[in-house]
Amino acid sequence: MHSLVLLLGLVAAAAALPAMPDPSDLALMLNEEDFEDYLDEWLEKEEPKWVNLTLADEGRDARSGCTFRVKGDLGQPQPVYVHRGRLLMPQGNSGNIRLNGGEQIRIGCPGTGRTIRHPNINSNTAFATATCVSGNTVSGAGWLRANGPFGGLTCSEHPFHEAQATGGRCFGNHAVIRVGFIVDNVFHTWYQSCFDRNRLEVLYVWYDQNAQHGVHQTGVDRPSWMAGSFFPGVNINTLYTQNHQKARIGNIVGQDMVGRYITSHQFLARGHLTAKSDYPFASAQRATFYFINAAPQWQPFNAGNWNNLEQVNMTFWRFITNPITIIKAKNLRARIASGTFNTVIYTGTFGVTQLRDGSNRLRDIFLHDNGRQVPVPQYFYKVAYDAGRRLGTAFISINNPYYTAAEARSLQFCTDRCRNNNAFNWLRWQPDRIDLGYSFCCTIADFRRTITHIPNWNVVGLLS
Repeated sequence: MHSLVLLLGLVAAAAALPAMPDPSDLALMLNEEDFEDYLDEWLEKEEPKWVNLTLADEGRDARSGCTFRVKGDLGQPQPVYVHRGRLLMPQGNSGNIRLNGGEQIRIGCPGTGRTIRHPNINSNTAFATATCVSGNTVSGAGWLRANGPFGGLTCSEHPFHEAQATGGRCFGNHAVIRVGFIVDNVFHTWYQSCFDRNRLEVLYVWYDQNAQHGVHQTGVDRPSWMAGSFFPGVNINTLYTQNHQKARIGNIVGQDMVGRYITSHQFLARGHLTAKSDYPFASAQRATFYFINAAPQWQPFNAGNWNNLEQVNMTFWRFITNPITIIKAKNLRARIASGTFNTVIYTGTFGVTQLRDGSNRLRDIFLHDNGRQVPVPQYFYKVAYDAGRRLGTAFISINNPYYTAAEARSLQFCTDRCRNNNAFNWLRWQPDRIDLGYSFCCTIADFRRTITHIPNWNVVGLLS
């Protein structure tokens, strides 16, 4: 734990605050790793309050089969769970996995040398079938000596996730890369990436998001970022170091100018496109740490408006017969869960941001020395579309803290549909804060007039 995180925790406790400071309040104070540590601590403390409320009337009933809580009943290193041939998901937005008595889950620990572990293990195996007994208890014919808790099932090491080129093509005839796990020789995909191999640029990733994604595990160990086989001859992780950023940006705008841009609180971080918190389970969260799921993002924007859109204050509306529990949603994932939307999310990048050189000329910024590779995006976007309701909204932020207010406003390419709109009062970003990412919302049609990455969906209204 970093010292600043400990200090903030102690300050919060000493002041008897009901909650730790909101992560976005610290966007200009914490570096990339410190912010991630703080966010994990904040979610670990705050989310149980919200989840307990949503589960208030959902006590376990041994007569009705098995119930496993996403938050609290799953061990780590966590296996991959497959149910009825698909990746297991919780029931609705409850944060609970429910099985009937006798129903089965396939348990997998893919990867060389990995095996399933349990206090009652009877044989070494990487894949096995667990059967619901009751409550949180399962059996395992032939591989468990006796019935035991589902949460006791772990892997000898974290399961091996894979990023594979599919041979498919996406926008601009670029490569489609899928990320997920192989269980019983079947590839189970969590998300896909559209990747430009020439520019070493992630155009977008896409994935499903619905009520089942409303609750996720916290306190998950973060792995190192992985390049896979998609950045040949390039040490992509080194490109994100501040020493390299200073050298590279200095070569573009002049060494005498670089100190204005790369500072103790403004620097380029590895910005997740699909966030780890988009996925309920630890194994899936760890699979988001691929560079084909990241782009250079100014850290206060990463910790500010982008984080506010993704996950800050992850509470949601929940209607329960007796009593009714109503908790306001304050981010996109929570809103999707609360409204029981069934969406596909496209989250990506567009354009190349610019910084002024010593002659006051705007210069395109790329992180790789070899030509125009690894661009620093001008825009980050997240588009949510529900095909069943034909509703969609595009959320866009400008990835540059050094534009003037006039320059930022000139880059807004649509009427902001979220501003002064009560239908979006769940969205807690600060859209005019250029240092945290100047932000706005578009209709799908307006978005596609400038950024044509996404399909030409049939849309009748905003997803709000």
